Amino acid sequence: MMVDSAPYGLETRELDTLHEFLLARANAGGMMLDAVHGLLTAVVIGPDPIPASEWLGHVVPAEAGFSNEAEANQILALLIKLYNSIVQELETLSYQPIFGEIEAVDGDDEDDYLATHPEAATAPVTESSTALSARGWCEGFSLGVDLRSALWENRMRTDPALLDLLSPLITVAAEEGMFDPETAESEATDHLSEDEFELALNSVAGAVADVQQYWRNQPPGADESVSSEPGPRPLLRKRGGHWLH
Repeated sequence: MMVDSAPYGLETRELDTLHEFLLARANAGGMMLDAVHGLLTAVVIGPDPIPASEWLGHVVPAEAGFSNEAEANQILALLIKLYNSIVQELETLSYQPIFGEIEAVDGDDEDDYLATHPEAATAPVTESSTALSARGWCEGFSLGVDLRSALWENRMRTDPALLDLLSPLITVAAEEGMFDPETAESEATDHLSEDEFELALNSVAGAVADVQQYWRNQPPGADESVSSEPGPRPLLRKRGGHWLH
């Protein structure tokens, strides 16, 4: 169950500070809070340790930057606390992803939402209509996987068990329109019902914990490459909204 609260070890005001910083730099290519949480989740549970120097540039690209040294120190500290919160929540079996809560009736967000949830087109619309979106989290998670793409792709190719563990995340990503429908299986493009989508969202946390345990039990072998170039940055949506943990 996702609740509107801060992750372990963070105060709500600290998450709000980080959210506002990221939101202000979204148009400069920065990531939103839900995408950052997805990215850091993949880093934490992945097959190989990834230093902050590798992922920080994706969160705050050079063109976005910091206003001053004090702000840089504050935001870096909050990002490390967010990273540590993921570690602690997984250790205490209390991990929950941070998803985006977007306005379902505003501009491009409405188009994005209706494209993957056509049933919402006939639903009553109110000024406060919002929709829970996992797309940002999935975009970030995918980028985190890309940081060690050779390890992930080799293992997914040789061990179907990893793909099975990732299936809830793949289902949610597909429902959020992250895959090209022309290259997907026809049955995979069928939209989930509202109840099915909620069930898929609620399965993400368990899948994350299972994947972490998989890599702990079956770490990369000496014959598996540990160095890989990250793939291209995904086209992250420029949107507002709130975070929901």
